[in-house]
Amino acid sequence: MHKVFFMRVIALGAFAALWLCAAQDDALAAAALNTANFLAACSADQNITDEPGFEDGKVTPKAFCECVVGEFAKNKLSQTDVDMLTKVHKDDISDADAESYPTLEDLMNANESYEDSCKTSLGLPTDEGTDVEEGPGEEDVVPQDEEAPAQDDGSPPE
Repeated sequence: MHKVFFMRVIALGAFAALWLCAAQDDALAAAALNTANFLAACSADQNITDEPGFEDGKVTPKAFCECVVGEFAKNKLSQTDVDMLTKVHKDDISDADAESYPTLEDLMNANESYEDSCKTSLGLPTDEGTDVEEGPGEEDVVPQDEEAPAQDDGSPPE
């Protein structure tokens, strides 16, 4: 009986050691990135600060941006990726930057998913499912007192 107990303790200890190593790897990856400029740019970006959910002060733009930085570490972004996203938040990205960064669209899509993940985990409203489908345009509406205009069949006018 003691043998089974010790085997379980050893197995539990090994699992805990593996988990701690993985957590340390994520922490080291985050520490390796210089994210101070990103945090400052993200926290001051009007596109972030004007998002719904920050009014009550329970979650601040800085806390949101810190969450996004955590996603960078989990997804193993490079310093170049972080620097490019910093430029995006500063609205300081040039055409040359965009041309020299062939995966910019992929990076922007990934960043959007990081932000959505943080919105969800922080209890902020997300953009998902909020698209409003437009009704008929003005040109599609037939006035009530008039007949509908004849459709153009492509033939020359008479």
